[in-house]
Amino acid sequence: MPLPDVLELPLAINLLAVFFGALGGTLRAGEDEHTDLVGVFTLAAAMGFGGGLVRDLLLGNLPPAAFRDPSYLIVAAAAAGLGMLFLYYLRKLGPVLWPIDTIVIGLFACVGTNAALIADLGMLPAIIIGTIASVGGLILSDLLQGRPSSIMYVGPPNAVAGLAGAVTYALLYTGTRPLISIGIAVIATVLVRLTGPLFHMNVPQPRMRAYELRLKRAGNLTPRRSARNARRVRRSAGGGIGSNSGTSPTL
Repeated sequence: MPLPDVLELPLAINLLAVFFGALGGTLRAGEDEHTDLVGVFTLAAAMGFGGGLVRDLLLGNLPPAAFRDPSYLIVAAAAAGLGMLFLYYLRKLGPVLWPIDTIVIGLFACVGTNAALIADLGMLPAIIIGTIASVGGLILSDLLQGRPSSIMYVGPPNAVAGLAGAVTYALLYTGTRPLISIGIAVIATVLVRLTGPLFHMNVPQPRMRAYELRLKRAGNLTPRRSARNARRVRRSAGGGIGSNSGTSPTL
């Protein structure tokens, strides 16, 4: 059954996410002294609507919305130009830009989940697509810069925060008042991502957990192994466990 048209999010929501995403890509490009003008615009575009490109490809929405509507490219270019002009000052505003970056993750998660629900997908596929859309730009920019994808390694719970936003939006999805659902989903994204800097929490490492369990198990077995080794030494010396010699065996 087709979903109601009222769930079409305002274009301003999409463009707002693109603008701040592209601004983050410009700052990321500014960290590398070898990045030229083309590189700056490329990273700005990747961060600005990379998640949207992945979302549209997964949904078969071709050509992607970023290429059908020139406003996406214009907004991304404006963010890149603004970022280059005020790069020095923007980098000084790192603590201020962090919550903006978190809001962008939440917005992309909501837009991706919303697009999947409009396409008449179930809740679980919609959540997966929303999560991928929330970090798609980050993954694409990592690939362009030749870096290991940051969501694959220990660090802030970016993907988990996007997942929280996607789940919240999908659960609140009723067919009316999408802006309220977006607001609550973005708050959920911010709260989950705040667990990183506030409580020094990272996404668990299965390998590290397995290593810790191995060490714990080895520590529990050490006394038993020591006792068995001691009995073997006594037997090999001929004293035996119940020896009446009254002296220690000669080793």
